[in-house]
Amino acid sequence: MSAAIRLVDEKQEVVVFEAADSLGGLAGCFKPKHWSWCLEYFYHHIFTNDKEIIAIAEKVGEPAKFRVPLTTSFIKGREVQLDTPVSVLKFGQISLLSRLRMGFGLLLLKMISNGIFLEKYRVVKFLPLLIGGEGYREIWEKLMKAKFGPFVEKINMAWFWSRVAKRTKSLGYFDGGFLKLLVAMGKYVENNGGKISLGVRVEKMKEKSGKWLVNGEEFDKVLITTPAPIADKIAPDSGVVWPRIDYLWGQTLILELHRGVIDGYWMNILEKNWPFLVAVEHTNFIDKRNYGGKVVMYLGNYLPDGDPRLAMETKELLHFFLPYLKKINTDFSEKWVTNLWSFKSPYAQPVFPTNYSKRLPVFKTRQKGLYVANMSMVYPNDRGTNYAVKMGTDVADMILGEL
Repeated sequence: MSAAIRLVDEKQEVVVFEAADSLGGLAGCFKPKHWSWCLEYFYHHIFTNDKEIIAIAEKVGEPAKFRVPLTTSFIKGREVQLDTPVSVLKFGQISLLSRLRMGFGLLLLKMISNGIFLEKYRVVKFLPLLIGGEGYREIWEKLMKAKFGPFVEKINMAWFWSRVAKRTKSLGYFDGGFLKLLVAMGKYVENNGGKISLGVRVEKMKEKSGKWLVNGEEFDKVLITTPAPIADKIAPDSGVVWPRIDYLWGQTLILELHRGVIDGYWMNILEKNWPFLVAVEHTNFIDKRNYGGKVVMYLGNYLPDGDPRLAMETKELLHFFLPYLKKINTDFSEKWVTNLWSFKSPYAQPVFPTNYSKRLPVFKTRQKGLYVANMSMVYPNDRGTNYAVKMGTDVADMILGEL
């Protein structure tokens, strides 16, 4: 969508093919009849330093609104705040020396302007040396294992640096949800001569006499933004040598409740053998009046192929999670739940191994007029809407330069 906006701004004729019935991909959403706002299938927000998405949102008339919600962690049976230097220093469950060392190590990472040089190190080896063994074991090792599971040994330090460097306390969201932004982007494209084709899946495309045939239409240039395994099926002769990396599924169980469960908006789970890695009480960030006056909460996971949770039905997931919800809030009862939904998507989280930059694909393929851009290419940054916007604009500038 951001590539399309950049191209129509330069008076190019653009068609966007979207397999789903609405725009957004992982930022897509759903809306029960009694809600006034749409809710993303997977939790979303932006940071104050996400300048690309902030700029494009203002351009299309849907500026982000920023707030400072409470971020917490669940550790040793308690919900505690660990998102500021002061709150970490007050956390008495690890020694003062470990707290000081961890704070100093994280501060060093935040001061680095470009941490790509760290990609030769693995997080599991380098981070304990930087922040100390106790702080790593009690906090960061649990987070890493919960997120990456069997792939935790592969993750490189440049990825970790980008996560630490990026965070801001103030978070942004869009009135009406991310759908309002996406609809405004779509209207902008159409109002400037572009075309949006929803519910249209591109199964295969081929080059013919210097042009590209896509679903029977002829194009001078084509940009593929799908994950690598899908891109390979659409354009098997593209010449792109995709790096062989692993991906995790994204999964959420969304609860509509008549009572709140946690104090914070975002709560990391820092317990061993927990069945979900994060609890996000969305209505501790966005007013519940937009959701029929109900509390809305995500329980989120990243899971490898074959994980039993991916095969569970929505109610089955809830019953699996119930004992742990009661550990978080001893008063919690299944009777609090008024509605529930679950969603899952493959290729949600790329797994970045050491020295990944040396294998990173480039936008322009060997095939004339064919370009690729997807979330495995935002490295060393993690997946996120801001990087999608930036990458879309960057690849569009490359296309414009070659037209």
